[in-house]
Amino acid sequence: MSAYRIISPWYITGFTEGEGCFAILLTKHKTKRVRKDANLCFEIELRADDRPIIEKIQKRLGCGRIVDLEYERYGWKPHVKFTVRKQRDIFYKVIPFFKHFPLQGKKGKDFKLFCQAAELFKKKEHLTERGITKLEKLREFMNERRPMFG
Repeated sequence: MSAYRIISPWYITGFTEGEGCFAILLTKHKTKRVRKDANLCFEIELRADDRPIIEKIQKRLGCGRIVDLEYERYGWKPHVKFTVRKQRDIFYKVIPFFKHFPLQGKKGKDFKLFCQAAELFKKKEHLTERGITKLEKLREFMNERRPMFG
């Protein structure tokens, strides 16, 4: 079986529920007017021996890149990370994919907030202080910051 055999879109959805991450990245930036840089990111990280799965997901979505990660200093096995950061790919590939093959669990909540953030990016609001504040508020309820109940 080829590593590039087309993978089921529902498999990707389920896999993302367990191993994926939708994130709003906010970092300090000295030269930007608002002193912060904002980016959207979709990632899946696995042990390196599962690289064929990551390659299939990348091929199916038609975007992103795969990065090799070494965690020797932690005593961990090597990992691979599939990451999508290009706005165009997020707007026209990642978001439409997950709208067509929706997430059912808590990652679905993260995805809805991620989509709201993407709308701010499309309107270029992420380049304003008000937009950064909106992104910070959305991010408060995503991923490990997400309240356990509610």
